[in-house]
Amino acid sequence: MAKTYLIIGSGPAGITAAESIRNMDNDAEITVISEERVPMFYRPRIPEYSVGKISIEGIMVKKKDFYVQKRINLHLGIKATKLDKENRIIETSEGNKYGYDKLLIATGITPLEPKFPGSRIEGVFTMHDLVQAERMKGFVKDAKQVVVVGGGLLGMDMAEEFKAIGLNVTFIVRRDILGDPFFDEYGCKLIHDEFKTMGVEVITNTEVYAFEDMNNRLTTVYTKDGKRFDSDVCFIAIGATHAVDWLKGSSLKIENGVLVDKYLRSHDDDIFSAGNAAQIMDTVFKKYITQTNWINAIAQGNIAGNNMAGRELMKYETTSTYFKRIGTLFFNLLGTGNLQVEGGKRDYFKGGNPKEYIMITMKEGRIIGAVVCGRNKITSKLKEAIEKQREISVPDKLITQEEKSVDDLSKIF
Repeated sequence: MAKTYLIIGSGPAGITAAESIRNMDNDAEITVISEERVPMFYRPRIPEYSVGKISIEGIMVKKKDFYVQKRINLHLGIKATKLDKENRIIETSEGNKYGYDKLLIATGITPLEPKFPGSRIEGVFTMHDLVQAERMKGFVKDAKQVVVVGGGLLGMDMAEEFKAIGLNVTFIVRRDILGDPFFDEYGCKLIHDEFKTMGVEVITNTEVYAFEDMNNRLTTVYTKDGKRFDSDVCFIAIGATHAVDWLKGSSLKIENGVLVDKYLRSHDDDIFSAGNAAQIMDTVFKKYITQTNWINAIAQGNIAGNNMAGRELMKYETTSTYFKRIGTLFFNLLGTGNLQVEGGKRDYFKGGNPKEYIMITMKEGRIIGAVVCGRNKITSKLKEAIEKQREISVPDKLITQEEKSVDDLSKIF
């Protein structure tokens, strides 16, 4: 009898898992249900789409006939609301029930909704899906002044894209400097200077207080320190939560996400999780973490699909890898990235120009994290060293050397 595979979530983890299952089990019944109203799209490019720089074809990941060819039943615009483990059933917002033999939870993240006075005014946006992006496209056509709130990675993307289409951009950041805590101190300075070069006004150490409108269209953004900014559009990116609240009461073990083992299997052998919804065991610190990026989600989806289909179990032991372009800067964040670690020692290695450097964090003779700017060739070697926790022998001369170069670091590998 053919197995029934049910996947909740149509992002990179969910669809990669579905494809992996089909490649291994030709007779399987595969169903994907998702809150998204369009098929899988490349979420990192949603800022470009939202300002009209690329078409819908430029953001779609799979061709239209992919789901037909792979015989994947795709049900969009449907939210999973309850897991009944005992009866192997998922209930949805439509009142329907879906049974399963094997289940994958790949529901991703949900942006935090702003609760400032006036945040429901037309022209104030958060964004996670293409429906919201489509609405924003209509607003930016006639906009001149834009305020971006939130100094995270998505906020940076949107500030850059707004500026690229000729808008006046004010970037409001709660922290002391743009880029904190994702990037190290030197990287943050480079990022801040890069936005200044773009012509983006960055306001740090403040938060939004309220919005004002005229005829329900945004006109003004107020901050807690008394400043006011004229604004036609305000984009808010103040963080997100892992979309697993609907699993509460199911007895499935969850914290920030679904707790899974090295095979991406939950405490129920027939339930797996991957992508932003999963909490995996970190290969370095041996504690549960979530990895919130596209590359890791695809890798997890592939492994989860393999393991659900009953093939020889594959382990997921990949460290977090995040690539980020900001203007003319190119960053790779590896392992702990910029995270300050007790007992960890940081070292900087300079490149041929101020926009090239590597910061590594070592603990007990092993690299546990790195920020790489402008020197991509060494990234794979650093990633491998972190994942395998290889002991690194650093020459005494290099330890005592005040000015270290990227070339010096390359010789260690």
